[in-house]
Amino acid sequence: MANAALRGARLGEADMSGAQLDRAVLTGADLRKANLRGVGLRGAQLDVADLRDARLGSAFLAGASLRGADLRGAYLRLAKLDGSDLSDANLEGAEGITQAQLDRANLSPGTKLSEGLRGVEDAKRRPHCRSGARRRNMERMARGTERNT
Repeated sequence: MANAALRGARLGEADMSGAQLDRAVLTGADLRKANLRGVGLRGAQLDVADLRDARLGSAFLAGASLRGADLRGAYLRLAKLDGSDLSDANLEGAEGITQAQLDRANLSPGTKLSEGLRGVEDAKRRPHCRSGARRRNMERMARGTERNT
């Protein structure tokens, strides 16, 4: 079902575990309490989708767009979020999600996170919290500056 057009689909509580929905259009879809464990959603469009309490453990969401999606209470343990767009998404109360997963995704100041997780605004206020490659580049630049003085 790669490239499937499921815009606005009502799939609440559906069992779609292991399905291949790469590049599918699920904008505005109702996926509340859906079983999406291990589902392939690479490059999929899930903007403003309702994913409350969905089971997304080990799902492949690399490059997916989840702008404004509601992921409250969703289970995201081991979900691959590399390069996914979580701008303005609500992840409050999401289970199993780690800072490392968020560091590989794109967040905006409007992204809502559970307590203990850092987003865009926290990184701006505390430069030592910058993620991944940006932090390593800053460290390399600092070491290079120290050598030149």
